[in-house]
Amino acid sequence: MRPIGKVRLFTRNKNLLVEAKEVPVPGEKVYDEKMAVVGYVYDVIGPVNSPFVLVKVDESRWKPEAFIGKVLYWKGNPRHAGKKRAGEGRGRK
Repeated sequence: MRPIGKVRLFTRNKNLLVEAKEVPVPGEKVYDEKMAVVGYVYDVIGPVNSPFVLVKVDESRWKPEAFIGKVLYWKGNPRHAGKKRAGEGRGRK
């Protein structure tokens, strides 16, 4: 399990806003500290140097507000997470 980061708030659109230390790709499953599935990565927003991950919570099983201040995790491979596409970061003119 790899930490995504700490949950900062629950949005009006019913997503958890996570201050990301690692950036999984949208669709990845998200887990709590007991390795229970909380939901999935809905989107990644914010600046590249300090991104935020939006997590869509399975509200039939969880109260999203209970995760505020807690760290969420994923099982991904860091080599594939946030990988740049060909041609990005080359300073093209």
